Amino acid sequence: MKQGVPLPESAFLGKLRLIGGLPHPLAVALHKGVAFIARPDGLDAVNGYQPASKPVTITPEHRPLLKLDNLMGDNPAEAPLITSAGGKTLALSALVTKVTGAGTTRSHDVVELMATDTATATKTWFTESPLPAGGEHSSDRAEANVVGRAGHLVVVFGRGRLFGVDLKSHQRVWTAEGTYKKGAAVVGDRLVALRGNPAGDSQVVGLGAADGKDVWTSPRSGLGLSTAGPDAVMTYEYPTDDIRDRRPYLLDAATGRTRRALPEGAPSPDCAYDGAAVTVCTGRAGVDDAVAAYDPKNGKEIWRLPDAAGNRIAPKVTLVRAGLIYGMANGKPVVLDAASGKDKETRPGIAPYVADGYVGISETEDGDGLTAYRAVG
Repeated sequence: MKQGVPLPESAFLGKLRLIGGLPHPLAVALHKGVAFIARPDGLDAVNGYQPASKPVTITPEHRPLLKLDNLMGDNPAEAPLITSAGGKTLALSALVTKVTGAGTTRSHDVVELMATDTATATKTWFTESPLPAGGEHSSDRAEANVVGRAGHLVVVFGRGRLFGVDLKSHQRVWTAEGTYKKGAAVVGDRLVALRGNPAGDSQVVGLGAADGKDVWTSPRSGLGLSTAGPDAVMTYEYPTDDIRDRRPYLLDAATGRTRRALPEGAPSPDCAYDGAAVTVCTGRAGVDDAVAAYDPKNGKEIWRLPDAAGNRIAPKVTLVRAGLIYGMANGKPVVLDAASGKDKETRPGIAPYVADGYVGISETEDGDGLTAYRAVG
């Protein structure tokens, strides 16, 4: 890696933890070395190659409910979705704004989906999805993000609601019934999400991404989920009558069928598909931090760290991407082969949180903020 480009505070404000350094998931997506940073009040575009470049800020059509300058606590923004539509590569981001009423018409909140052309850093179109009255003062009032894409539709989350937006017409075409937790995922033609139920718990459900209608419902109570492959999700659930029996479940995204119930104490709940062959999960197994890789087809454990012989420790994972695992071990960056768990590079320079082959984003050397480092070669 060469000399880095410092990123603006929108990339890390309300994201970096004061103790331990590891961040909440960053609201940053990369495209050919350009960082697109979602904010609760817009979107920043920053060239990761040019140290002197200034951010270009894309603003919403209406007044944002939460401004970055007034942020107290966590930043609710999540990474934009980079996707192609209408002959352009777009950065799709979402935020909650307030539409001011005219005359005696009541003001109301909406989720704005903004489409930014990555080539010109300009907004090409936007659309609004209205939110029901109430909840303006709740802790999740400004939560919004782009969940993913299925065909010509993109799924948008906003304050407990899920919407389907057509990328051709730029219109909202469906609204899913019920209220949902943050953290839904589009897997194939399914939208998998955590929906609240009358008992006060949440259940993992599978919806049709094309219409938002119910397809399947897990019989257990759910606590979280992650994409585990091109057709699978890894959930963290427990039987409704025994909250102590919490464990990961590998589910078929299309049908909700359980491919495997992982043993209690398996590393969880943070999992990610490496884009090639394995699902990598991190968390605590017993009293130690652990990392394990699973076959997404059947949930079979392929390898785990720490190893049984006690010769190798588990890294603190920062990124799983393109068959590789990036992280920190013994206080230094390291790269592992995701398929085997073996060390692939012991002096990579940085442990990126986001990378695209052009640049990688990591903490600055003094730990104050984030920097984009250009890839060598």
